[in-house]
Amino acid sequence: MRRPNLLLAAAAAVVAIYVAVVAMPTAVVSQEQGWVPLPAVDAHLVQELGRWAVAEHDKTANDRVKFNRVVSGEEREDPQLGVKYHFVVDALDGNGRDAKYEVVMAEQVWLERRILISFNPAR
Repeated sequence: MRRPNLLLAAAAAVVAIYVAVVAMPTAVVSQEQGWVPLPAVDAHLVQELGRWAVAEHDKTANDRVKFNRVVSGEEREDPQLGVKYHFVVDALDGNGRDAKYEVVMAEQVWLERRILISFNPAR
């Protein structure tokens, strides 16, 4: 009598593990295909990345944009670039007026490298 119950319990465990493993990749794939909102825009790392992006932009454009804060953002994994970020940054333009900019950047943590992909006035 114990043997059938043991086999039934083992079969149920295998099915539960299979369902968990099969369901997991679906969620990961959908996140890889699209942007995922950042859970904490006020996080220190997010603000640091936004500050870096403005400074990097100013190195090449020399338009005296001054970082205030990242107001919204999202991220996605990229196989070649690491983590890509899309931010809306609140800043002061070269004339000292409040302005919003859209920033796309990537961070390759394993290489300790950041890449500014685009920096444009927000629409």
